[in-house]
Amino acid sequence: MNKSMKNRKFRFTFNWALTVILVVLFVAISAINSVFLSFDYLVGVMLRNIVELGMMALAVTLIIITGGIDLSVGSTLVLSSMIGGLTAVHGGNFLGVVAALVTGAICGLFNGFLIAKIKISPLVTTLATMYLYMGLARSISGGDSVYSYPASQWLGTSEIAYIPLQIFYYAALAVIFWFLLARTTLGRKIYAIGLNEQATGFSGINTSRVKIIIYTMSGLICGFAGLIWLGRFTSIKYDAGTSLALKVVTIIVLGGTSIMGGIGDMKGTILGTLIIAVLNSGLTVLNMPIAAQTIVHGTILIISLVSYFMVNNRIKRRIVALKNVPSTGTA
Repeated sequence: MNKSMKNRKFRFTFNWALTVILVVLFVAISAINSVFLSFDYLVGVMLRNIVELGMMALAVTLIIITGGIDLSVGSTLVLSSMIGGLTAVHGGNFLGVVAALVTGAICGLFNGFLIAKIKISPLVTTLATMYLYMGLARSISGGDSVYSYPASQWLGTSEIAYIPLQIFYYAALAVIFWFLLARTTLGRKIYAIGLNEQATGFSGINTSRVKIIIYTMSGLICGFAGLIWLGRFTSIKYDAGTSLALKVVTIIVLGGTSIMGGIGDMKGTILGTLIIAVLNSGLTVLNMPIAAQTIVHGTILIISLVSYFMVNNRIKRRIVALKNVPSTGTA
């Protein structure tokens, strides 16, 4: 066996801590109510119900790593699905899908332009556009619900081998976003902006272009998630996305991505998505009141934040200690 393999030590990272939390929650809930273990509940309820949030969390992870945020994702999802639904009524399925995706991309592009070019704070920008897109959705629909159409119904309700189609889409997007962040030049630029945007700009990287790309990508994913959402629920109202942004941010922060930027990965976001899926479905199957579920979610998030900072500070202390070790080399 290679000597380096023998000397390699197991490192208990934050992602391993998330994995332990996920397993403990799953086992505990399953022990209390065996219904939770059924294939129909795990796949048809638990995973299906988290897909839209999980998709948006993948895209917003890129934004938060740069030090930004997107609070408009819920309103973008609703506006995109509404415009897609209304377009489909007059222009057919294909135009409906295209309209939803284009609307999402335009919403994201507008956010990116205001943040990257006009230099408005991401928090202020996306808070404002959250209400702007919600207002547009209400005006377009007249305050009424917009109903699904065959293309969105197919995305939201179809199955392959008893597995909901949207789960395959989420899995594909998870792999794509992991590769983009961990293995591409764009991913390295995203981390660099989060660590030090000014220095990154001085190094010749067009930080504005990177920001516009990731915000546009976020809007596009919201448009796609909106199609699935509309098909799954058969109708949508202008205020349906009010709480989605906070849920998305909760998943991302739970996954270990720093809200200050520069730190995070897709594996953490995926694990955070699964933990929230287990919590949401598990607490429901245990008949826990909504108020108690909210308290549990908040408690889990606080514990994860404390754990993250403990692990992160431990790593920093190790790095400082290694730097302070005197050199034993000869001159």
